Amino acid sequence: MNVSNRNIGNIGKLLQREAIRIILERVQASDLQDKFEDKGDASAVPGVKFEVEEHLNNPYMNRGEVPLAMDIFKPVVAEDVELPVIVTIHGGGLVVGSRAASRQYARVLAGRGYLVFSVEYRLAPRANSAEQLDDVCAGLDLIGRMLVDYNVDFTRMFLTAESAGAYLAIYVAAMRKSKKLRQAIGYDPSRMIFKALGLHSGMFYTTRRDPVGLLLADQFFGEKEMDPDFLQYMNPEHDEILLNLPPVFLSTSRGDFLNNYTLMYHKALKNAGKVSHLVYYGEKELGHAFPALNPLLPQSLDATDRMLAWFEEQAKIAYDATREAIQNK
Repeated sequence: MNVSNRNIGNIGKLLQREAIRIILERVQASDLQDKFEDKGDASAVPGVKFEVEEHLNNPYMNRGEVPLAMDIFKPVVAEDVELPVIVTIHGGGLVVGSRAASRQYARVLAGRGYLVFSVEYRLAPRANSAEQLDDVCAGLDLIGRMLVDYNVDFTRMFLTAESAGAYLAIYVAAMRKSKKLRQAIGYDPSRMIFKALGLHSGMFYTTRRDPVGLLLADQFFGEKEMDPDFLQYMNPEHDEILLNLPPVFLSTSRGDFLNNYTLMYHKALKNAGKVSHLVYYGEKELGHAFPALNPLLPQSLDATDRMLAWFEEQAKIAYDATREAIQNK
């Protein structure tokens, strides 16, 4: 390719990036975002064991003093009951979405006895993926400080997410243990420790030559796209991510347009010797991230209950291992 053709190619790429940016910002400001708003209520949730108190739109500042907010869902229990904790991260391809879309899912979790926090993050292209990770970590640190106000079982703390939220979740979890990863991302990790992750229809791969990577990678990474040290870790199968994750529960379905991502990531985790549990639903009508986005479907409730049972199993395994290690000292 001669210089003029190379310049033309670069100009074309810049124009494409700008066109996609404009479209995304218009979508984020349009009525299309309403599809991610809360359409449910706690009274509609089947199989509820506990009444749920909701505290929505709690404002806070991230580490860079950018205003964000979180939702809190607390089951009504006796004061002496220690509550397990679940943090949720919403999806939306990193470019759309809202924590409001996960509220009915959070009600399902809280109605089953979990103290649930739903965090938010700025959307791309206004924030690149590293900045989004910092937003989530800032929310987690705030939650960690807030837990002193609740009666919490610290041996049962879990992180769940769908779609793009699952991408953020694996990096947030791995950053805590990996110095190399957090140096490449450029932000401090959260201090929260999760016994397991629950990831529905994860958008794990952002650099593949598919519609996600080809169309949106520029918007995800921003100026970080020119940082080779950062980009090497955008392969979610990098050892610095895989080897630093807690046990992972994965769910997908035949109707999930990203189901191959979940299947590939489950295989990668297994090959790395990590604990990974996959639940696959064969119905075509079950779409992307259905347990979180359509949480009242029978299959969604089944996936949620399987995830929670698996969470409790992993927490007990970790607790028993810790107790045995202490006894053997």
